[in-house]
Amino acid sequence: MLTTIERVKAMGNEFTSIPDERLTMFIEDASLEVSSLSFIVPEQYKERLARYLAAHLATVNNKLVVREKVDVIERQYSDPNKLEGIFSTRYGQEYQRLIDALEKQLKPKKSINLVVL
Repeated sequence: MLTTIERVKAMGNEFTSIPDERLTMFIEDASLEVSSLSFIVPEQYKERLARYLAAHLATVNNKLVVREKVDVIERQYSDPNKLEGIFSTRYGQEYQRLIDALEKQLKPKKSINLVVL
């Protein structure tokens, strides 16, 4: 496994109520996914990618409170259907941002070799 339960739980209070067995499953899935990316991920990024992906997997079905009203109690939740897939959580969004940055950084630069005779 590329990250730990402790590191995922340190990311936010929403992870404290998730049983360790479930978090372990999400960490295993995230570690496998990161290890099988189509490009070589530098070692120093693997733990971070796995942590954010595991956090995304653990919170993908959580609705976030976007507004609360105290008098005549009212609570409004985010609509999980507005954003789909990896973009449905802030952790997934950060994971994708890191992937995009790494792909751009590691992509071979195109150059033209020109020989004039």
